[in-house]
Amino acid sequence: MSNIKQGFVAVHVGAGQHSTSLKEKYQKLCREACKVGVESLKSGGSVLDAVVKATVELEDSPMTNAGFGSNLTLNGTVECDASVMDGSSLQFGAVGAVSGIKNPILLAKRLCEQQSIKFPYGRIPPSFLVGNGAHIWAHEMGIQTLPPEQLISMRAQKIYKHYKRKVEDNSVEIQKCAKKRMDTVGAICVDDNGNIAAACSSGGIILKYPGRVGQAGVWGCGTWASNDTSHSIGTSTSGCGEHLVRTSLARTIAEAISEVSCPTTSLHRAMNADFIDSKFLNGLEQKLGGVIAIRYSSQEGLGDFLWSHSTNSMIIGYMNTSENAPVSYMSVLPSSEVGKKAVVEGVCFKMKGLEI
Repeated sequence: MSNIKQGFVAVHVGAGQHSTSLKEKYQKLCREACKVGVESLKSGGSVLDAVVKATVELEDSPMTNAGFGSNLTLNGTVECDASVMDGSSLQFGAVGAVSGIKNPILLAKRLCEQQSIKFPYGRIPPSFLVGNGAHIWAHEMGIQTLPPEQLISMRAQKIYKHYKRKVEDNSVEIQKCAKKRMDTVGAICVDDNGNIAAACSSGGIILKYPGRVGQAGVWGCGTWASNDTSHSIGTSTSGCGEHLVRTSLARTIAEAISEVSCPTTSLHRAMNADFIDSKFLNGLEQKLGGVIAIRYSSQEGLGDFLWSHSTNSMIIGYMNTSENAPVSYMSVLPSSEVGKKAVVEGVCFKMKGLEI
């Protein structure tokens, strides 16, 4: 067992309003993604490899709002955002409003890895590409591209037609449509040496304006990962992208839990003070967001996996390499508190000694 890399993988399929009839399927998907991430680690992959492979599993499911099955824009097309951050190098890669990419997270990973390559003549490698430029770069890098319509699932098409008709009939606001499906996906992985990485992928809000980029593509808003001296910190967010961008939620939460004795208390305080009560969200009736976070001490071999959301629900999964099976869970907030309060939950984990 000593030759196998130890690690902990956590995933989410969004903070939004999940159908209770699909709860078991969402939880099974989270468990499958965790297994993929853990197998990547056990096969010698890096933590960045692990979060990306776990996220690819989530993107490929028609149930999630990422990759295949993403929400459609106002024009009925798929435009995806995705980002990764490597805590060891602090490098970041992201794509925004990109069409025709089967797995946007693979493109974000390649951009992240390119940051450490020296380009000739002092050229600066891009860390964030959008739209057609991102699609062209993906083709040049050998990343799979598809006709954009092949990323449209039957479910996404049905949802699009339902809400497009309501908007055209002036019976519902687009903002209200957006709150129905915000199941962005993401993952965090840390190994026993404290190397950590985080990922986030999203198709955006329902009926978004073409060209809109949400938190999943913006630095410090969708993902954060940092190997600090005392703790390794990683976060991945979900919810209403505009709310998460205005509060830089991924970095805000990471900094809040980094150097304190109780990360759970700090996460609760940050979600309230820096999100629910943020001055940047003044005037909004509801503040809709969620986050998964890992804090790990390589010296102690101990870590905390936490999740918080102000939406109706959030579905998460996690797995330690020392375990035979992953765990998945659906967290629920009472309807009366949605957008006004945040629930915080979590578990502790141990890697040294192969115990949890």
